[in-house]
Amino acid sequence: MLENFLFILSQCHIHKCSCSYNEQYLNTYRGHKGPVYKVTWNPFCHDVFLSCSADWGVIIWQQENVKPFLSFYPTTSVVYDVAWSPKSSYIFAAANENRVEIWDLHISTLDPLIVNTANPGIKFTTILFAKQTDCLLVGDSDGQVSVYELRNMPTALESGRVRLKSKKICVILLFYSDILL
Repeated sequence: MLENFLFILSQCHIHKCSCSYNEQYLNTYRGHKGPVYKVTWNPFCHDVFLSCSADWGVIIWQQENVKPFLSFYPTTSVVYDVAWSPKSSYIFAAANENRVEIWDLHISTLDPLIVNTANPGIKFTTILFAKQTDCLLVGDSDGQVSVYELRNMPTALESGRVRLKSKKICVILLFYSDILL
């Protein structure tokens, strides 16, 4: 049964609520300066979640700390969607107006590992990691869905290991095709 959950009520805040205490918030997470569009839990670290916002930012939070753990502001574009990789606790993707970014926190917390830019006049709006394959689905403002194959993605076991510099895992993004679902 769902005991605690997160929800977005006010423009810039994320509230932690409980089914047992429906009269008040358990915590309020403040860090964004604009409307929050998405909150998603890390599938491997159950006390960590991501959020994205119109303020151009992606923030990683720890459930017990109301202040941001890590903040990312790589562009000056609205971030519409974020998603954790189903294969690694360190990898997430973000979709902003003009590009899709794949981040591997084991490699860098300053820059995305991969950036794919949208065609002129197109905005990326949503992303989804496929659960049983190494693919990322990206939706855009034209209603199109692009499928990207991610190669050499670490498994859940590999993501928990310390990587040697000489054995850095490289993720290669290959464009497949635009498809309609």
